[in-house]
Amino acid sequence: MKWFHLVLFVLFPGLVIAQNKNSIQILGNINGKIPEIIEYTLPIGGIDYFGFTDSVQPDSSGNFQINLKLNQTCFIDLSYKYKSYGTLIIEPGMTYKVHINTEDAKNPFTVESKNAKGQQLYNQILNRNMIVGGHFELESRKYSKDSIPSVIKQKLEESNINELQGFKDLLKEKVISKDFYRLVETDRDYFYKGAQGSFAFINYLNESRNKNTLNKSQYTELWATIFKSNPVSNPELLKSPWFYFYAENYLRYNELILENIDTVILTEFHKKGLIHTHNIDNAKKYLSGKQLEYYFAAYIYYEAINNNYEQELIKLFEQFKKEYPSSSYIHFLEPVIIPILSFHKKKEEPLNEKVKFVENTDVLNSVKDLVKNLNGKPFYIDVWATWCGPCKAEFKDNPKLYDLLKSKNITMVYISIDKENKDKQWRDMTHFYNLEGYHIRANEKLDGDLRNIFGSESFAIPWHFLVDENGAILNKKLSGGSQIQNLEKQLTENK
Repeated sequence: MKWFHLVLFVLFPGLVIAQNKNSIQILGNINGKIPEIIEYTLPIGGIDYFGFTDSVQPDSSGNFQINLKLNQTCFIDLSYKYKSYGTLIIEPGMTYKVHINTEDAKNPFTVESKNAKGQQLYNQILNRNMIVGGHFELESRKYSKDSIPSVIKQKLEESNINELQGFKDLLKEKVISKDFYRLVETDRDYFYKGAQGSFAFINYLNESRNKNTLNKSQYTELWATIFKSNPVSNPELLKSPWFYFYAENYLRYNELILENIDTVILTEFHKKGLIHTHNIDNAKKYLSGKQLEYYFAAYIYYEAINNNYEQELIKLFEQFKKEYPSSSYIHFLEPVIIPILSFHKKKEEPLNEKVKFVENTDVLNSVKDLVKNLNGKPFYIDVWATWCGPCKAEFKDNPKLYDLLKSKNITMVYISIDKENKDKQWRDMTHFYNLEGYHIRANEKLDGDLRNIFGSESFAIPWHFLVDENGAILNKKLSGGSQIQNLEKQLTENK
């Protein structure tokens, strides 16, 4: 066997060398709390998207290893449960030593490699990756009070130039390669153009409320120019984590500005449960090839992880498989579609008798009104909504929560702040998560009473608090089931 390999090497020396050149090794070590797994974006043809990931399990010492075969420079983000640890700009044939410190907020991610300075500089960019919240909208808010398009463009361009200068210096010093620099340059350029498009879109939305700083002519021109200099069809854009959101902005521009679609029509699609189908149909008019396949898949993933369990997404997934039967993205979409299938199967099962919907809610205008009509005392109240991801994430710890409340003789009450048009979804979701306790969807006055109790301009959910049988506040802010030990301590102190 060794002789055979030697003959291959002598006859075809480039064969083995080429394979080695495409190999990438990431050697990692974690200090602090070790997560169950390390998730890493798995570039398909160099494409990077936070939802398309593989994972590796660290050992008891926090060590892990990732081996990849790639023939081009691309991004890889390391994360756990959508919390980014850091981003690598990887190049074929290189080895990277990654150090993750889960308990050091100032220095959580370092890289040892011959381009380590470039890696460090990229990870210092606050808006480098959408996983950590660096979205177009967040950047565009910095210019919310500006009313001169040329000033907005100049500020965005200056930010881009200043950010790239450090990479230009490293390129000049030959610390980073040309491919490394080009990838960062494209990523940053499209990010700031995306922020410009987002600013225009926000002005479009604000126009109906007379809160826009730019008139229609100004924001339309500001919006249109980015797609001339930075087209969605640029294949290099596919490598950037921003492709999906940049394409989304492009599709909004075409629909709302060029086609002048009335938002009333879009509202009707929402009501009929066809908005996602409409959005994909719109994408098919303006995207094609790899861009369309990627956008279609990313759209399904992004909407599915919101856990609104829309049946329409199941149909779109089946449509995607039919149109792209050999797509590598199917592997990533199946896990997020399964919960939607389970949700609709659960609807056919009988309701748990411990799930109790409160009647005559029109006259229950305050927390005091509500609890006086219920059996039990005191009351642990969970304020949530079907659109609230963190609220739904808490529900996985409900078994521990229910056991604790039962041991303390405390009654469970759920108050949803969903609007009336979400009534069916609220009831279905309550059934799906098997939320044992009393349930009410707040009317306008009860919603207002909750906000008064919360006592802050920024009303945030999930929110848990404790009241007695008369609705008097015993503890204004309690932990949820995910922090069961802290909650037990809080409830003991309230005795």
